[in-house]
Amino acid sequence: MKTLTLRCLSAGMLFLTATLLASCNLFDKADDVAFNTTLDHDIEASESTSGTNVTYQQVITLDATSDSEISRYKDKIKGFEVNKIKYTISSYSGAFATKFTGKFGFGDESGTSYTVSTTITDLDLQAAYTAGTVYELTLPVTEVAKIEAMLRDKKEVKIYVDGTLSQTPVAFTISVSLDVSIQADAL
Repeated sequence: MKTLTLRCLSAGMLFLTATLLASCNLFDKADDVAFNTTLDHDIEASESTSGTNVTYQQVITLDATSDSEISRYKDKIKGFEVNKIKYTISSYSGAFATKFTGKFGFGDESGTSYTVSTTITDLDLQAAYTAGTVYELTLPVTEVAKIEAMLRDKKEVKIYVDGTLSQTPVAFTISVSLDVSIQADAL
C-alpha cells in the first residue's frame, strides 16, 4: 500500500511539474505583442550636371524606430518579418524618358556595401511617375531573412541606389516602403 501511495504521489508530482512547465511557456507567450506597420522613407535624388550615362549613387538609412509603435517596444522586439518591399517614383522633373539602370540594395549599419540587392533595368523614371506605378521587389527568402536580421538587431537598414542615369539633369523621389510584422515581448 505504501508503494502504491508513493507511485501515485510520484506520478502526481510528475504531472504537476509537466503542467507547470507547460504553463510557463503559455505565460511567456501570453505577454507577446504582434503588430503590423509600414516603414516608409523617401530617397531624394538629384543630379544637376548635364550628361548621358551619368553614374548615380546614394545611401540612406531607414530607421525602424521612427515608427512610434516600434519605438515603444524597441528593446523588447523578438523579430521582424518583411512581408513586402515596394517602391514608387513619387516625384520627377528633368529630361523626357530618363532611365535608371542599376541596383537597389540593403545593407547593415556599416554603410560600406550592401548585402542584399536586386537589379533594375531601364526604369523610365518619368513614365513610372506619371503612371503612379508601384513596384514590388521579389527577393529570395534567404535575402529577406538578412533584411529581417538587420532590422531585428539594429532597428535600421541602409538602402542603396547605385547605377546609371541615361541623361541628366534630373531630380526625382523614390518612395520606399517595407510592410513588416513585428513580434515583441510586452513586459
